[in-house]
Amino acid sequence: MAAPRPLEGKRVIELSQFIAGPTAAQLLADFGAEVIKIEAPTGDGSRGLPGTAFGSVYTRSFNTSKESLIIDTRQEADRAKLFGLLNDADALVCNLAPGALRRLELDAASIRRRFPRLIATLVSGYGQQDDRTCMDTIAQCESGFAWLNGAEDGSPRISTSWPADFFSGLYAALSTAMALAETNRTEGCIIDISMMEIAAAMLLGPAALLVSEGGTPAPGTGNRDRASAPSGIYPCQDGYVYIYGGLDPYWAKLKAVVGGSDAPAGERLAWAEEFDRQVSAWTSQHIREDVLSVMNELAIPAGSVRDPMNAVEMIRNLREGAVSRRAETGEHVPSFPALFDGERVHRSPAPTLGGSRRAD
Repeated sequence: MAAPRPLEGKRVIELSQFIAGPTAAQLLADFGAEVIKIEAPTGDGSRGLPGTAFGSVYTRSFNTSKESLIIDTRQEADRAKLFGLLNDADALVCNLAPGALRRLELDAASIRRRFPRLIATLVSGYGQQDDRTCMDTIAQCESGFAWLNGAEDGSPRISTSWPADFFSGLYAALSTAMALAETNRTEGCIIDISMMEIAAAMLLGPAALLVSEGGTPAPGTGNRDRASAPSGIYPCQDGYVYIYGGLDPYWAKLKAVVGGSDAPAGERLAWAEEFDRQVSAWTSQHIREDVLSVMNELAIPAGSVRDPMNAVEMIRNLREGAVSRRAETGEHVPSFPALFDGERVHRSPAPTLGGSRRAD
């Protein structure tokens, strides 16, 4: 079957920039929605970020299959035009700060009054009741994730892959799609997405329950797994590998190879540094290919630590069309990462500022 398009005929107005909001609207477009991206005359702020001759790689990663429409919300006529679009739309996806929404008369109360049938998904750092602005890295720090993700010396570490933004975008898209799917719905809905709550749900996960029930998470463990040992990144003669050897069935096989000590799971976790040393002493004598070959024979989960160039090549070779699709111009369009009976969602390139949905 072809990729499903259950949102065909639905119009979504996107009033957002950078990652979380654009990702949500992009996913809705993937499944058939008509997405009109509203941009200031200067464009989505991501348009000024680094890229190639084809433009910002940030803008082009999260804005496929959309139309771009320039609206200057500082001008009364343009605001009226925006309100007209919202009046005819099925949904709004927005990640402007709550204070900015109030100034535009697009806060939750105003939306309910002006557009009673509109499904409005509002993404913010702390929820619509809080005016503070937020970014992914701030959400990582405020939520406790940067502490939890800390290095072994206790210094906090953020992830450079914007997980708070991506998960917020995923939840926003899913929530919007589910609201649109309610066939018996007769009125609109305000969907309030807080990046802090998303971070607690998706980045803290078990640690959030541990804290809620009176426990205290261990400080940063660096590359070590928090729940099993030895599991982590280990040096080889030509690079690094990750070995997940800490569960009892895996350690029972791995210890014979590395000459490791026999110890129960709790003791291994308490003395993780020593057990890591035992594994490292063995891996450092071999090249990655040989280490991974042994792990494969023993059915112990393991993988090579790759740089992005090698990683992209490897992933492309797994399945046709993975990572990105090269257009005739040479521009690459990010691929949808799931297959539907072997078929991918077809994405068209991100629009130019003020441009219509682009053909391939």
